[in-house]
Amino acid sequence: MNAIEAVSVTTMLDAKGGDAVETEVVTTSGYGRCSFPAPRDATKSAREEIGTLIGRDANQQADIDDALQDVFALPSISMVFSVAIANAAAASLEMPLYRYLGGLFANAMPCPLLNIFAAAADYLVVPVGASSFSAGIASSVSIYREFSKLNMPRGVSDADVLSRLTSIVQAVGDNFGFDIKLGVDFASTQYTPRYYNEAQSGGVNRNWLRHVFDLVDRYDLYYVQIPFIEADQSYLAQLRDTLHTRCLVACSSPRDNTLADAKEQNAGEGVDVALIAPTKTISNVFRLFTDAQGHALSCVMLTHNSTTCEISPSHLAVALSTPFIKLGVKGSENTSKINELLRIEQELYEGSNSRMVKKPS
Repeated sequence: MNAIEAVSVTTMLDAKGGDAVETEVVTTSGYGRCSFPAPRDATKSAREEIGTLIGRDANQQADIDDALQDVFALPSISMVFSVAIANAAAASLEMPLYRYLGGLFANAMPCPLLNIFAAAADYLVVPVGASSFSAGIASSVSIYREFSKLNMPRGVSDADVLSRLTSIVQAVGDNFGFDIKLGVDFASTQYTPRYYNEAQSGGVNRNWLRHVFDLVDRYDLYYVQIPFIEADQSYLAQLRDTLHTRCLVACSSPRDNTLADAKEQNAGEGVDVALIAPTKTISNVFRLFTDAQGHALSCVMLTHNSTTCEISPSHLAVALSTPFIKLGVKGSENTSKINELLRIEQELYEGSNSRMVKKPS
């Protein structure tokens, strides 16, 4: 039995200067740590509950995760404990987290959806032809550096951004020798009137749907994340029926970006991609992924709710063999996850030794 012997909870800052919580777990033969954004007052309540974890077997992840959700109402708090305990269990077996969670067949790297520019929307590059994660990142970063030289204003139109990105992507793709596509996350607009016509009884502006169709056609978009306040089945169906042979359509729930919410709003039939955020517990993330597979959906591992330098989303993406992971270019919270994926890829394909965190002596 790998019993939990000690747990500590610390208030800290995330990469954007917001509040975060860090948990450290010491077990009979392992040590684990994790940090996620959380309100400052949540740290105090978390400390009051750590006694319920002492003595539990860290290797019984599913049982612990069920208990965590019963104890902690805040998803980020239950997640930080879940990951810290899993890290300790993995360390006790002298294996990295992705191997502990995914097993021997966890050996596929995700394709990065890398945010190059944020204005009215998030504009993404997708290195679909890259033979490795490292090549995909190298090409995407090259595009980012070239695009940054343009000093595009925030108020620029979709067409201006995508037309300039298209020429850069073509040149970089030719240089690297593989196809690179574009994507747009319209949900980043926070549903401004530009995309949502409240005058139409709360309905989506039909001109906006035509605008999306036009962008896909003109710029050969590979990925579209739609900007509906509510996942309206009829509009999703139109998007899916029109675009599914040309690009991936993702549904973003306005609440917590889970497949369960999308299904609750009857959106499941209108999308190709489920957005999986690392939230609640590791077991919850695995259930969402399995559910998505059961509905023949691809998956994108999101990282927007992990604004610390926490690297567990990278391990979860590999453990689940998630096809895509959504990241940004700038910010320590993004580079930490990218760099960890580069290390994992090196371990998987170049035979380097796994890096283990040992229990303090």
